[in-house]
Amino acid sequence: MKTSKNSKTDRIGVQIVGEQFERSGYIFREQPIRDYGIDAHVELVDEDNPTGKLIALQIKSGMSWFREQSEDFFIYRGDKKHLNYWLDHSLPVLVVLCDIESRQCYWQSITTTNVIPTEKAWKIHVPKYQRINPGMDVDLKRLVRKLPVHKDYTVCSISDVSHGAAKRYSLKIVLNREYTQAEAIDLIKKVTLDTANCEYHRSDITRAHWRDQPAHVVWLYVYPSSEDERNNNFIAQSEWFSETLKPAFLPASNGGEEISSNLRVLWNDGYLIASRFNDKHTINKEEFIRQVVNLSDQTKSLIVLAEEALECYLANKISFENLQVKLKDKFKKIDDIYRMGINIGLSPYECKDISIKFQSLIAHAHNVYLPFSDIGKGFEKEQTVFNIKSQTKHYHEALAGFEYELKKIQ
Repeated sequence: MKTSKNSKTDRIGVQIVGEQFERSGYIFREQPIRDYGIDAHVELVDEDNPTGKLIALQIKSGMSWFREQSEDFFIYRGDKKHLNYWLDHSLPVLVVLCDIESRQCYWQSITTTNVIPTEKAWKIHVPKYQRINPGMDVDLKRLVRKLPVHKDYTVCSISDVSHGAAKRYSLKIVLNREYTQAEAIDLIKKVTLDTANCEYHRSDITRAHWRDQPAHVVWLYVYPSSEDERNNNFIAQSEWFSETLKPAFLPASNGGEEISSNLRVLWNDGYLIASRFNDKHTINKEEFIRQVVNLSDQTKSLIVLAEEALECYLANKISFENLQVKLKDKFKKIDDIYRMGINIGLSPYECKDISIKFQSLIAHAHNVYLPFSDIGKGFEKEQTVFNIKSQTKHYHEALAGFEYELKKIQ
């Protein structure tokens, strides 16, 4: 029985690919029975130790796979049934193109970001620089998520909230991976114990008073993601009160379940509802920046008007009544800006800092004009002058911070 030319080419290609992976330090295993679109598996090796991390290979051999190309890449075209299978596969999948004449092998991962839809099916670009060699190790580790995570959680803030009768800490914890409830409880126990022996102090006064003494109170707020921390949507809140703390100084309890001696945790039943709400009402960066810049620009002329009017009044160029007339008509405008500003939607995570500065900016701009609203009818002359001076000062500080944060993210 004769073998076909294509089958010989395929066999040679598999052998070349296997040899190159083995030479590059990987373990290559050809599928003894042809799988549906998978020709072999590669196992990653870490310091000569097999890791159990596998990548599936679809190997294409022969010059027919190199006919369509550009200066930088080859074009591989596939059918939809194989694409769905590969994208849903439990292992990362690589397409490997093998030129059996030159013995060069090029690869590309099958991911949603690499796949390009076409009129009939799909294609991917296989870069000419992506060859089988030891340098591909970092890329393959990313595919199997093998890059090391040095810590499963991050303490994103720790606050010393001590007073004269109790050493107290409040921490925000962001998880760096998915946790089971049992794992979260173990984490809370560990961080609480570590914090009970913490020596961070917010000032020299608290350091002198509480140095080298164990804490009396530790509060933890645990967030599944940085987005949740930004929106203050914690999954769990824990509290630990030392037995040595006098009853008169015990804080109010959150009423959660006791997970160990004096340590209680309250699980947030509304976490998923809040998470979905936040996701629905978070606007994209482009739209957020467009709106806050537009509204902040509108405040500038109104603040200049208030400052100029006050200067004229203080120089006895206009009366207090004229000052009121000049600025009262503008209150509706600044009030509209303020209301639009607090209702533009939640900022994306990377805009957290500029969002805080923006909210401060519009609040102080609004406060400048409060004496000229119905709320401020009772303001005396001295109160009005003091209000404009102090609130315009705070406004300019917030504006400087806003513009600084804006430059950072543009």
